[in-house]
Amino acid sequence: MAWKYPIAVRRVRDLIEEAPVISVSRFSDEYRPLYEARMAKTLAGSGAVSPPLFDLDKGEAVLADTVQIYITITNYDDYRMDEGRETEASHAKALGFLHFYYSTCDRVTERTDAQRVDFHGARMHAVVLNEDGVEGRPAAMRRALRFVREFERVAEEANRELAGSSFDARFRVGIDVGPCVAINNGTGLEQEPMFLGSPANHAAKLTYGDEPGIFLSARVRAAIGLANASVLDDWSSVDVEVIDRMLESSFPLVTEVAKAAERRGTIKEWREQIEARSVPDPTQPNFEFHRCCPPLSEIDFADLSPSNSVRMDLASMFADLSGYTAYIDAAIEKDEIPAAVRALYVIRQELQNVVEEDFGGRKVRFIGDCIHAVGAEGTTHETDARATVTAAVSCAGALRSSFKICRQELEGLDSLGLSIGVEYGPTPITRVGIRGVRSVRLASSKATAMSESMQRGCDEDQTLLGPVARSHLPRQIEDLVDENASAGQLTYADVATAMATSLNLSTPGRVPRAHVVNSTAVPKAHMTS
Repeated sequence: MAWKYPIAVRRVRDLIEEAPVISVSRFSDEYRPLYEARMAKTLAGSGAVSPPLFDLDKGEAVLADTVQIYITITNYDDYRMDEGRETEASHAKALGFLHFYYSTCDRVTERTDAQRVDFHGARMHAVVLNEDGVEGRPAAMRRALRFVREFERVAEEANRELAGSSFDARFRVGIDVGPCVAINNGTGLEQEPMFLGSPANHAAKLTYGDEPGIFLSARVRAAIGLANASVLDDWSSVDVEVIDRMLESSFPLVTEVAKAAERRGTIKEWREQIEARSVPDPTQPNFEFHRCCPPLSEIDFADLSPSNSVRMDLASMFADLSGYTAYIDAAIEKDEIPAAVRALYVIRQELQNVVEEDFGGRKVRFIGDCIHAVGAEGTTHETDARATVTAAVSCAGALRSSFKICRQELEGLDSLGLSIGVEYGPTPITRVGIRGVRSVRLASSKATAMSESMQRGCDEDQTLLGPVARSHLPRQIEDLVDENASAGQLTYADVATAMATSLNLSTPGRVPRAHVVNSTAVPKAHMTS
């Protein structure tokens, strides 16, 4: 398996031709009435109803005013590590920990105004939709804060009542407000609802850090009158007592009494379902691990569950479109959303094609404009660390080479770059949380966390390797990275040339030669919105 320029060009052009024509609607006055009519028809037929914006068609994009909420468990590593090491037992404990809190979050969102968007490792993403424009934001933000406090309270009670206080989590919450574009790029067990725009991006960034607390953007604090209640800095948490007093003044006492009763009812119902075995016991998910023989592209997430989970040494890669948030914000302002969304579909699908078709890896999920993927080389019994890291670096180069083709074939993307983080280590892959289409695909380990951290630390168009991946880097390509394990503008040709040169130099009488196709030799195919 290898990346080839002509094949990548053909794939990208096919994707451009096949990309859906994007229809943009506004949530309040266009999408919501149609959703409610469809929901009524589905309920009449006793069918299951998906939350708003969860199962959008690929040709749909909805512009919605939103309150974006991210909740990160800051002490996740306390469960993932055992005396500084990752073991099968510590991974099982950590996955049980996430399984418990994913289930908690979904039970709370089902009974509040919030809607769960996704989970990514120890981070949860939820949204409150605002139908009343700028004037409705203060009320929407209060509903968002109420959801956060309900989640924390239910989590605390569930831990005490159902888990014997064995899952004590500390939370860091980030909240921002503003317009975002909702899309969906998945089907079945790989649904991928997402919100594009700076409010979602900034709310996520507010959860970066180890200090627990509730971190509100300046826009949120100013809109709900908390501008002087805390330090005027997005990165300072707001006192929960201040938030609770505000919520108490915003909602009638009878409502708060009812909420307390509802919390007790949630725990009682959950306990009864566990006892009746109609839902799995989240505190005893019975994680059982097995290896997957490479290529990992053979993994079918539909087959995975706590009792049928993969765990093996592998390479984790995060590749993020740098500059895309500013790009989509500009598209919202200029009413150019269709072109921006179609371009994202093309780029993300080609990145997935590189991972899965060219290198036999597996996409775990898209996180906004970022792809998380895993890969491994080896046998049924053992992962070849050096071959895996070599393939991962080659894949990183191919991702950038394909991205450059996308940028060449799609006009107006010169401001975008691709930053990539790579790390290697033992990693479990499974699905956790509520059963069915709402279950969550998950690959979570120190390697996945480090590869994401490496990606965040990249400059535009940079590739950065974690320390373990660096230690397994073969001699032939060591010169491609600097003393910080960083490489700028690394392409597939760079890696292929280094490998070929090393091979040729080691064979007497051979002349080093690398075949690189000139990308300007193939005329462009442009995409229109």
